[in-house]
Amino acid sequence: MAADLLKEPLGLVGPGRAGRAFARSWTGAGGLIGWVLGRTRRVPDLGQAETFSPDAERFPPAGLVVLAVPDDAVRGIADAIAPRIYCRFAFHLAGALGSEALEALRRRGAAVASFHPVRPFVGAPDEDLGGALVAIEGDSEAVDAGLALAGRFGAQPYRLSATDRGRYHAAATLAAGGTAAIVSVAVRNWVAIGIPEDIARETLAGLSSRAAAAIAARAFADAFTGAVARRDAGTVRGHVAALAREPETLALYRALAEETLSRTAGAGREEEIRAILRATVPSPDRKPTAS
Repeated sequence: MAADLLKEPLGLVGPGRAGRAFARSWTGAGGLIGWVLGRTRRVPDLGQAETFSPDAERFPPAGLVVLAVPDDAVRGIADAIAPRIYCRFAFHLAGALGSEALEALRRRGAAVASFHPVRPFVGAPDEDLGGALVAIEGDSEAVDAGLALAGRFGAQPYRLSATDRGRYHAAATLAAGGTAAIVSVAVRNWVAIGIPEDIARETLAGLSSRAAAAIAARAFADAFTGAVARRDAGTVRGHVAALAREPETLALYRALAEETLSRTAGAGREEEIRAILRATVPSPDRKPTAS
């Protein structure tokens, strides 16, 4: 199916970072880009593809149309272009949305799917979808085509249920934006004790990056490090006391510690560590109450 689809022209709506990465994978697999819809007449690194503005009267037929636009724009753009286009398949790349966002194109006869590559796109000139997990949900025929295409792109295709989409995307957001947020909290605490932000950001981001690399290479039980994973009760007690004046940071520390305990179950002293985490510790700023 992928080989047949690659023989037909691709219509690309939104030649931004993700759109160009898809296009590179498409042409790398032998496909032809038929046309591009964007705000500019000049689209870098997409060859001789014909370019159109959003107000074009009609768009040429395409085997596949890909909407590589911000999540909030997918449905509106699909609604706007549907009367002016014919395509056999239509995908969008928004992880938070299901295939129903392309309902207007479905009503025009296209088989539709959400085709979400799990990768941050930075705009590198050789960026494509190779090696990325691609979660695909939608009409059966479109999902089959998407799975085949992802395989031709050198990606890791995964068939996703519509009912699982919210949890899937929330988890991916935790792994990306959540990691950045945790590093941000850690940096804020270093800055509060006088370490310059640029040094704190570089050092703690590097620490986080190495920890993430360990998780990719080893099972969780072997990859976790730190006081909770080692069951260093005295150190954990000190952390809880030090964070007593920062209740939001302490709440985050406790939640992450609980996940660490769960993933390293069997190492011993779990209940002792949990008791320390649950304990209410007076803030260092609070003076003892006279009896």
